[in-house]
Amino acid sequence: RGIRIPFECITRADRVNERVAATLQELGCTRVWIGSESGSQRVLDAMQRGVTVEQVRRAVALCKENGIQTGMFLMWGYDGEDISDIEATIGHVRECRPDIFLTTVSYPIRGTPYFDKVATRLVNIQPWERSTDREYRIQGRHSRRFYQYADELLRTEMCAEPQQQAILAAREGLHATYAETEA
Repeated sequence: RGIRIPFECITRADRVNERVAATLQELGCTRVWIGSESGSQRVLDAMQRGVTVEQVRRAVALCKENGIQTGMFLMWGYDGEDISDIEATIGHVRECRPDIFLTTVSYPIRGTPYFDKVATRLVNIQPWERSTDREYRIQGRHSRRFYQYADELLRTEMCAEPQQQAILAAREGLHATYAETEA
């Protein structure tokens, strides 16, 4: 019928291939959001994501080749993540060059393996009836300030004209707050 209704969608990287990307473009998809989560294969494996960093890169490239914008969801703070994993994620995003990316600090959801893994270290700082899963603090995890520096470093490096001094300041802040922990 020739009707095209613009839409966005969310997918796993391992679901995107040449045919899927071409079909999405043909149907009017304007942006595909991919749950990259991390640019560190070690962290992805710990998350049991079942995808590789390379699959994410390929999915982003296929979407771009078909004229579809890309968005990436990224997550800091998965148990065991360190500065080298954060640097790997920043390098991964720099290589993929998504049109947009969103970050969050990992939060445990009841019934997931991640919740089970950190359950004994959870601290809920709000009364139960006024809180959400995102408000948990995990004893021993890096501070929120540490992850703010990770965000700042990522965003500074992804600027059209990165400022070396701002990059250095964010990287120094990241290293300086590495030992700070929550709860």
